[in-house]
Amino acid sequence: MIKIDYNGLNALEKKLLDSTKECIQHNSTVSITELSVQFDVSTSKISKFVRKLGFESFKQYKKYIISEHNETSPEKPSSELQRIADYIANFDDRLAHDFWLKIKDCNKLIIYGLGPSYICADYFAYRLRIFSDVFTLATNEVTTVRNSDSKDTKLLVLSTTGLFKSFDEDLSGLNYKEIIFLFEEFRYFPKLQQNTLFYLTNSGGNSKLKPYEKSRTLFFIFLEEVIQKFMPNSKPGE
Repeated sequence: MIKIDYNGLNALEKKLLDSTKECIQHNSTVSITELSVQFDVSTSKISKFVRKLGFESFKQYKKYIISEHNETSPEKPSSELQRIADYIANFDDRLAHDFWLKIKDCNKLIIYGLGPSYICADYFAYRLRIFSDVFTLATNEVTTVRNSDSKDTKLLVLSTTGLFKSFDEDLSGLNYKEIIFLFEEFRYFPKLQQNTLFYLTNSGGNSKLKPYEKSRTLFFIFLEEVIQKFMPNSKPGE
């Protein structure tokens, strides 16, 4: 599980992001030592930088950057029950806690999803209306998303792969307080870097299935854990 919060970077870190990203895209075999020499910074500074972005290591960060240029290799379809069991066994409550903090810190929340992801959005909105004071609306209409932007509202986008439809044009020029993406599968989206990105898994998923054919079970599990943190007597973070 990975959270990437570009909004938390300072000017120097954003410059380092742009520089390292460009270098990795041109040389996928570059090492952290080579980057430290090229940009005149210590390897420890680069390591701290990628961890602040939300990655466990420089290796994972580099994999994220170069994934844009590589097609996902075919994977053997796994049992859905086994996939769910693996996810639960490795569930990271810190990610759910960080996501909860993002949601509770807003007056209004628009949740945008397409296809099966809209069902997840509608469910999450329903649960939030019961257990929180956040005004919440789920939609699958881009006109609603574009007409609802304001500085007191956050936009949450749910997408399993991010490949069902490009969000670049639909979400360009919006004036939301913050735009948050929740993906199930791990992919690099260069045009979404100014937003907050949450990934539920470290894999690219089964490439034999189209986005609308994939299960949304992990979304329901994760979002229900977030809802639990809104409930009375819950103690998030413990």
